[in-house]
Amino acid sequence: MKISVLKFGGSTFQRSTDFNTIAAFLKSRLEQDSQKLVVVVSAMAGLTDEFHKLALEVNTNPSPEALDSLLPLADTIGANLLRLAVEATGISAKVLSGYQLGIVTDSNFSHASIQKIDGAVLKQALTEVDIVVVPGGQAVDEHNRLTFLGRNSSDFTAVILAATLELKSCEIFSDVNGIYSADPNLIQNARLLEAVSFDTAIDFSLSGAKVLHYKSVQVAKDKGVQIVCRHNRDDYRIGTVIGNGKTSKATILDPRSIVLEFASKRDFEIARLKLQLASIPVILIEDQKVPMLVVTCGFFDAVKFLAESGIDAHRRNSLLISEFNGDSLVIRHIVSTSEAIALCQTIHDRLYKHSESAKLSQSNVS
Repeated sequence: MKISVLKFGGSTFQRSTDFNTIAAFLKSRLEQDSQKLVVVVSAMAGLTDEFHKLALEVNTNPSPEALDSLLPLADTIGANLLRLAVEATGISAKVLSGYQLGIVTDSNFSHASIQKIDGAVLKQALTEVDIVVVPGGQAVDEHNRLTFLGRNSSDFTAVILAATLELKSCEIFSDVNGIYSADPNLIQNARLLEAVSFDTAIDFSLSGAKVLHYKSVQVAKDKGVQIVCRHNRDDYRIGTVIGNGKTSKATILDPRSIVLEFASKRDFEIARLKLQLASIPVILIEDQKVPMLVVTCGFFDAVKFLAESGIDAHRRNSLLISEFNGDSLVIRHIVSTSEAIALCQTIHDRLYKHSESAKLSQSNVS
């Protein structure tokens, strides 16, 4: 029995009719190359943020456990809407939420870590229906309380389920074809990278690139699951394949980066340790007169987190740019927010101008 695991990001579902569009695509996949499908779904675009906003209106300091009960409901709504759309095509489907899926985590609410996985329920469901729809990022702790694997964790769920089913690949559908040499929405002449190594994708993600979450790629690497990035519209074309690819040249501007500086080396070291123990991605900036580090990947109030531990961190009006030159060297640039895009464009032009010059020289020699 051929099984495929597909994941659709929240940008796929802008309006209700998008669920019908994806359902039609899933039906065609069953007819063409798969006998069963596991489809991981993110919340409709903006819905999780709306739920979070509502929570803050009710309680300005909500507990992480309460948020883990509320925010995943946005993904559950998306999963059930897709099930309805699939059933409208005549295909059998069911939803497995975090309570049913068999993923057990610790009780570190809002960014729980997986402790064990029991794939029995999922495998049984696949014998009963053609398509199993799973809301991304959901699990339970040992007390059967709903836990959340963190923002953008639907990719993580897809990779984990593919590994549980012993598949060699999973497909991630989003509003971009794949991984680019720079953010195509900000930088001119950004290039689609057709094949990227696991390690390169992890480095890009940790540097703030809007690609797959680094934890998802790390698990894919550990489990030997190739990630196929595809567009979520029109022909659903393949963009980037993450696996045994190569290192690539790229310029990564992280618009959500939090650049922090500290009054003393001691505060810097304590902050670094606390952030790393909390599994918050940080990049250390060397050779600075003022001790400095950068929190990447967004969605985390690092200043508040450190203040609660008695550490005074000053946030600079700056952003991080990471320059990857195609080998192991990564150059970090801290630049003012107003100049960030221009510098990123300059670096990207330089990286790929050298590449074009090398190709031209080779063609002249031949």
